[in-house]
Amino acid sequence: MISGVALALLVSMASAPTLTDEDPSIIRGFCLAAFEAAMANAGLSAPEGMARFTCDCFIEQVFQGAALNEARETCTTEAAQRFPLEY
Repeated sequence: MISGVALALLVSMASAPTLTDEDPSIIRGFCLAAFEAAMANAGLSAPEGMARFTCDCFIEQVFQGAALNEARETCTTEAAQRFPLEY
């Protein structure tokens, strides 16, 4: 289920402004909105801090030069390990 959330996040990020060091708060806003919408669509409630962690991870990975898919996979794995979801 978390990979579906990450996919929705990635799709939403594709229409977001270009990532630059000057505007991470704009990107974070898009990311958080997409994350919350994807979780709601999946009928899940994210544990406290999961959305922020996932979006911060994604932004950091991309700023460090990771491809979008690589950043998504890395952050999805890290978030799933740190914030296990109960179905």
